[in-house]
Amino acid sequence: MDSTPQGRDLALVLPLPPSINHQYATVQGRRVLSRTGREYKALVAEAVEQWLDSQPLPEAGRVQFQRHYLSLSITFYFATALRRDLDGGLKIAQDALCEALGVNDNLVVEIHLSKRVDRQQPRIELCLTALPSEAVNLHQGEGNGMSLSVLPESRRKKRRRKPRSLEELASRFKWE
Repeated sequence: MDSTPQGRDLALVLPLPPSINHQYATVQGRRVLSRTGREYKALVAEAVEQWLDSQPLPEAGRVQFQRHYLSLSITFYFATALRRDLDGGLKIAQDALCEALGVNDNLVVEIHLSKRVDRQQPRIELCLTALPSEAVNLHQGEGNGMSLSVLPESRRKKRRRKPRSLEELASRFKWE
């Protein structure tokens, strides 16, 4: 990874993604992206292309995101606070954005989500930032940068606990 990004954030305002219930369909027993989901991804790809076209060096804009770890911030503006979950649109928005940039979404090491209400103009505002390599440390306990523990669950040591009877627990914790 290069040491410093170009310093340009990709900031877009997009329509709300389809709800999780409308993102996928079952076709011949398989879960596939629905037509609504595909249309949303195409809309995001078009917005990203417009953003890239507005950059002085469009290819440099794309490359900065392909060579660095990324931070993604999304603010969801819903018509009402209680109808949709905050995280329901995260995956499709992240996938659509990363696909449009030709970026593997495993480079996203930081996500910030927030929920707001705008009855007049529901939307998402997203910002993708290429992080300087010195600010990211993915190894636990090393360096001064951001520390993100990424050990998979299967590699963490697990203590086996023997099953206990109610009598043992009552005695141990002095329940009466």
